[in-house]
Amino acid sequence: MVNYRGIILSLGSNIGDRETNLISALLELASIAEIKVVSSIYETEALLIKNQANFYNIAIEIEYLKNANDLLDEINEIEINLGREKTIRYGPRIIDIDIIFFRGESISTEVLTIPHYAWKERLFVIEPLCEIVEEFNISEFNINDQKVVKKGKLNYK
Repeated sequence: MVNYRGIILSLGSNIGDRETNLISALLELASIAEIKVVSSIYETEALLIKNQANFYNIAIEIEYLKNANDLLDEINEIEINLGREKTIRYGPRIIDIDIIFFRGESISTEVLTIPHYAWKERLFVIEPLCEIVEEFNISEFNINDQKVVKKGKLNYK
C-alpha cells in the first residue's frame, strides 16, 4: 500500500520517562483531534544516530477537522509545549510526532512530506501501524536489520 485514507501519526520519545512523555503527547493531541486507536508501545534502538537511549514508539489513528499544514503547526506547538528542543537531526528528543498519512493526500513541500518520506524504512513505524490498521501486513515489508520489542499498552485516559 502506497497511501492510506486515514490520518496516522507516529510518536517517539527517548529522553526522561518515555512512557509519560507519550501519555502527555496523547493528552495534548486529544485536545485538537479525536484519537481513534493507539498501538502498543514498542521499544527500539535509535536508527540513524546510534549513541543515544532507546526509543519508545507508538502509532495512532486520529480524526482531525483541519488540513495537514494546520495539523503540522499544532503538532509542532505540542512538541514545544512538552519540552522538545531542536538539536541535531535524528538526535535524542523528549517527544517526536510525525504525520505518516493524511487522508490519502500526497504532499511535498519544504516543511511537510506526506506520506512520510521514510515510513517504509522504519520498523518502529511499520510494526505499530500494522497493529492498528488491518490494511497493512508486516509480511509486506522487508526490514531485517531492525528490531522492535513490544512493551505493552499505554493507559492515557
